[in-house]
This record gives sequence, structure tokens and C-alpha cells, in this order.
Amino acid sequence: MSFAEHATGLEQSFRSTAELLQKLLRGLQERRTSWVSARPSTMAPSPALEGLAQQLAAEEQARQTLLAHLATFLPRPAGPTADLHVNVSRIAALLPTAAGRSLRAVADHATEIARRVRIEVTLGERLLKFSHRAQDGFLTQLATGSPATGGAAVYDRNARTHRGVVDVAGSLIDGRL
Repeated sequence: MSFAEHATGLEQSFRSTAELLQKLLRGLQERRTSWVSARPSTMAPSPALEGLAQQLAAEEQARQTLLAHLATFLPRPAGPTADLHVNVSRIAALLPTAAGRSLRAVADHATEIARRVRIEVTLGERLLKFSHRAQDGFLTQLATGSPATGGAAVYDRNARTHRGVVDVAGSLIDGRL
């Protein structure tokens, strides 16, 4: 295969990756909106999202193979570095102008969607952690009364919650004299 054919394959790989990432992003957003009433202990991986992740991994593997083939066409860098850094900019520079721009645009689009997926994953993880902490705190408060006092709520004479032990005469306990 020629350099142009490999580059076209790379562009198609980026397009497929962008489509899969878009589906994954929609799935993650839908799942996040449905987590409002879910308990973290009952959250199970979604088979559809797992399938998308596997397809993305396969596409990444195919893209790595394409990049390895494209690296053989790229000129070696000058200097003592034996490492050949392969990126879209170097590949696009060797293509005709229209093909190079198209490859850059598709790669930039896939990168932007990947960034949005990373943000969504981080947000989902934070919401799950928050939900877990909130439910643990609620159960603790329900079982022991108030977490600050370890039992019944204690109020001072102005009916404000008191955080410690109250030895003051005239203090309110459970809102009664």
C-alpha cells in the first residue's frame, strides 16, 4: 500500500473513532442523568458502553498499526535522536494540501470528542463518590441522631444548634425547655 492509502486509512480510523466516542459520550451523559436516584452499590457496568469501549480499543490498535506503516514513509529526523515521533502534522505535511487539511480536521475533531469524554468520565466518577459519601453520612446520622453530638440534637438558649456538650442552665434539648 502507498503512503496516500495508509493516510486515507488513518483518516477513516479517526472518523470511526470520533463516531464511537460520540456514542460513548451520549451514553455516559444519559447514564449520568439517570444516576440521580441510583445507589453506588447497585451501579453495574453497562454492556452497551463496555462494547463501545472494546470497539474503541480495537480501533486504537488498528490506528497504531497504520501509524507504524506510515512511519516507514516519514523522513528520519536530523540529529542524534533515533526516535521517530509520528504525529498527524508530520503525516499531513507529506500529503496534498486538501488531503492534509482533511486529515488534520478529522484528527482535531476526534481529539475534541475524546476530551469531552474524559470530562464526562471524571464528572461521573465524582458524582458516584459524592453519592456514596452522602448516603454513608445520611445512614450514620439516621442511626446515631446527630453526627456532631453522637445522639439527640442539642440547642443553646437562642435555639441554635450547639456542636459540643452543653452544661449551661436553660439550654434547650430537642427544642424543648
